[in-house]
Amino acid sequence: MTSINRAPIMETVNDLAQTETQALGLTHPLRLPGRNNRNSATTIHNPPTFGNTSTQKKSAQITTGLNQTPNNNTVPNLARVENQKPSSTNSGFIIVQQTTESFPPPVPDGTLKTNPPPQIQPKSSNPLNFPITPEEVQIEETIPITLEQAIDLARRNNPEIEIAQLEVERSRASMREAQAALWPSLTFESALQRIESASGDLQAKAQQRLAESRGTEFIDTDIQNFPVTTFDNTFRFDYDLGLGKARSARIGIAREQMHLRELELERVSEQLRFDVSDEYYDLQESDGRVRIGEAAVANARKSLEDAEALERAGVGTRFDVLQAQVTLSNEQQNLTNAFRDQRTAQRRLVERLNISQLINLTAADPIEPAGSWPLSLDETIVSAFQNRAELEQQLVQRDLSDEQRKLALSAIRPSLNFFATYNVLALTTDNLSPFAARGWADGTTVGFNFRWNFFDGGAARAAARQSILDQDIAENRFEQVRNQVRREVEQAFFGLEASFENISTAELGVEQAKEALRLARLRFQAGVGTQLEVINAETDLTRAENNLLTAIIDYNRSLSELQRAVSNLPGGDLSDTP
Repeated sequence: MTSINRAPIMETVNDLAQTETQALGLTHPLRLPGRNNRNSATTIHNPPTFGNTSTQKKSAQITTGLNQTPNNNTVPNLARVENQKPSSTNSGFIIVQQTTESFPPPVPDGTLKTNPPPQIQPKSSNPLNFPITPEEVQIEETIPITLEQAIDLARRNNPEIEIAQLEVERSRASMREAQAALWPSLTFESALQRIESASGDLQAKAQQRLAESRGTEFIDTDIQNFPVTTFDNTFRFDYDLGLGKARSARIGIAREQMHLRELELERVSEQLRFDVSDEYYDLQESDGRVRIGEAAVANARKSLEDAEALERAGVGTRFDVLQAQVTLSNEQQNLTNAFRDQRTAQRRLVERLNISQLINLTAADPIEPAGSWPLSLDETIVSAFQNRAELEQQLVQRDLSDEQRKLALSAIRPSLNFFATYNVLALTTDNLSPFAARGWADGTTVGFNFRWNFFDGGAARAAARQSILDQDIAENRFEQVRNQVRREVEQAFFGLEASFENISTAELGVEQAKEALRLARLRFQAGVGTQLEVINAETDLTRAENNLLTAIIDYNRSLSELQRAVSNLPGGDLSDTP
């Protein structure tokens, strides 16, 4: 018999609000009316924890492969359900999450929070590495890893996360650039030059020819083309008074773009967590198929041994032996396919985590329900509407379009700039006349620049019209995404309910199939049953174990889908800055 450690979870409705706030830890805890109405709660209860296979009957020697003894070194699941005493006999129950999840957010310094095995952490420093020998691509080590460690590694190594973080930093720099327009600009220019005018030289020669033609004496001081050396220094102060609203619009555009990048980082991180969880559950499922296949092969081999023993004793037939051999052959083929799927799932997870290709990964977490969900369907939908980055992205896109509209209209609005200059000039000349200009001097200029583009052919208003249409598009997309979010929540929630019920049904089916196989073998050994009954019982047991495995994995997948549909769960909230 399989030892099943049930953990009935039944809390009073009066304590549910406190439990939700402490266990879920949402950024905006829900305070919905009608919390004292017990019948309005979700009627899902008792998420089971599956233990190890108990001692088998020696007479039947039935082998099962789903619930193997977990390694003592494995890390417990992130939201394992703890045993609780029932507080009521009411038929309505509530799934309550007992421990908060610890999905680590991206860490700026690149440190890991879950302390995975040290062999996994190093990543190739050369992204262009190209192995050229078979020895360079051989698997060197197989390492067990927990789901939490896998998520941590993925967030640290995933290139999409790194790109999203860099885009956030770039948008923040763009925001600081736009805000610089709030301050005046102060510039300094300095020029040192020596000028000897070509036109002045031509004028001097003309004066010389004129003097010669008149027969008068030519005097050097009449030559006006003396070289002049100037040292000019100018300080200029400029400030945009913001009359045309272009400055505030540019700042608004940069702010909304930064917010959009932060939300995209949140979306990418949440999607990465979901993808890693899904592939980890694929690996767990393939591991379970292998264990079930090994147990099925062992059962088929035992049946073949029994058939051969009866044939040797003269009470069995060759037909029974052939049937057992065919069954063993089929189970061995199924096991081979299970090993294929297991290896594929392992390599897919390695690729997702972007770690060394010379390492193989196995699932360290036991195959059991990963946790429970603390909210009813209605509360889950509301939480998803409040927390999903995809919805807020559409609102930010609408605000961004409005700022772009303001910037477009600023082109036909008046602008006013204030300016002031202070000039220091030093001048020297080769003219030795005491009346020639030379020495140091300074001067100031203060004024306003006013500009108004009265007519641009309608370009500014056309650009503003485009931004208005972009706002309408964002609002329609918000409605579309909102409906999609609700559908995702409902689909995951219904899947969680169905999988939870299937777990209980599959558990009972496994127990019944094991007992049926034991009785079928006893009947066959006593000569009152047939080999076909044993084969059918073995097939039923394998199918029942596969059903139980599928129910558990589907339950965990549905829970992960709910976490993705709501987002911003404890430990994974990236929206503090937005």
